[in-house]
Amino acid sequence: MRVTRPRAQLASVAGAAVLAVALTGCSATEKLTTGLKVKHAFEKLGEQPTASVLMSVDGSTGDAERFLRAAGAGDTRATRHAAKLLARGELTLAVGSDREETPLKELSRSERLRFAAGLNFGGRDVLNVKSVEERLYARVNLRSLVAQTDGSTTDRRRARRIVSLAKDLPTTLGSAKDALKGKWVEIDPESFDDFARAAQQIAKEEKRGEFGRHGAAVSEQSDATSKRLGRATAAGRALNGESEREFLEGLEKTLGRHAEFTKAGEYGGAEHVTVSMPARRAAPDLSRALEALGARLDPDKVPDRKVSADLQIRRGQLTGLTLDLAQFLSGGKAEKAHLPLRMVFGGGDAVSVRAPDGVRELKPQDLLAAVVYGALGTGGL
Repeated sequence: MRVTRPRAQLASVAGAAVLAVALTGCSATEKLTTGLKVKHAFEKLGEQPTASVLMSVDGSTGDAERFLRAAGAGDTRATRHAAKLLARGELTLAVGSDREETPLKELSRSERLRFAAGLNFGGRDVLNVKSVEERLYARVNLRSLVAQTDGSTTDRRRARRIVSLAKDLPTTLGSAKDALKGKWVEIDPESFDDFARAAQQIAKEEKRGEFGRHGAAVSEQSDATSKRLGRATAAGRALNGESEREFLEGLEKTLGRHAEFTKAGEYGGAEHVTVSMPARRAAPDLSRALEALGARLDPDKVPDRKVSADLQIRRGQLTGLTLDLAQFLSGGKAEKAHLPLRMVFGGGDAVSVRAPDGVRELKPQDLLAAVVYGALGTGGL
């Protein structure tokens, strides 16, 4: 996987932002000094071979539910469940040099970076991905995923049944056995379309095995499962490196054109800096940047107000960023919503960026063969 060099990107982002704030009126000298401090704080992250960021929302389930309802969600069980997951969720990202002892800032723009991510909802990671030396690895703990997301009795039973398939599979389906057991497997990024088609086929197999017993509900659930898996594999294309480069370059332009930095005092053991942008004016640039990752933002729905985030700097290094997501909402309910997104930055790999050992390549046909084998061997999934 090829990822844009962080130091070069962040330095140019901050540099462009400094030029912007230096021209915004009074206290220009102070703003220039603050902008330079932010620039150096980003650069300091690159003094080690690895860097990481942990992302979570700093709020209760009630805070998350109020935010979702202000964003247009109904007062339903599904909204309450989504709020619980949002409040519990924790995403960790890490990047590292392919030359393990080389600081990130010393890498040239063309050199590869290792990338790793882990997701959990209050327990051990339920999903992990890594990109190391242009090889992509994944690990999914299906039973833990269902447990942490408060899956229904039916969901838990299905997860146990799917995982139990592993012990009956032949050795020729070793990679599928590993995947079902929650072990690391290697995936060819060029096969994402094939995995999406495999997900659709798996949904059909579910219908054949359970439709007669459980009726339309299983059919609808299978369709939903297929769509979710299809979206997941489509999102996986963002790991190809080029997408990240396009996104970071677009983000650089957005910050350079619209961001302002101001001092916000010292407390909690950190220097605080406020970065702010006019949301509506910056939305078109941000929307173009997000398109590289397959995400969409409708500029017309972005509120016409200035939004801000709090940066925390300790010992000259950026250590945190807090952004209240409710700033992007409008309407009466938005006034009562409050859901800060918190990012914690640090040197080192909070999730390992090293390649896992003894990994087998998982192919779409292996998954299909495992499902068919299980259906034939157990009388239906």
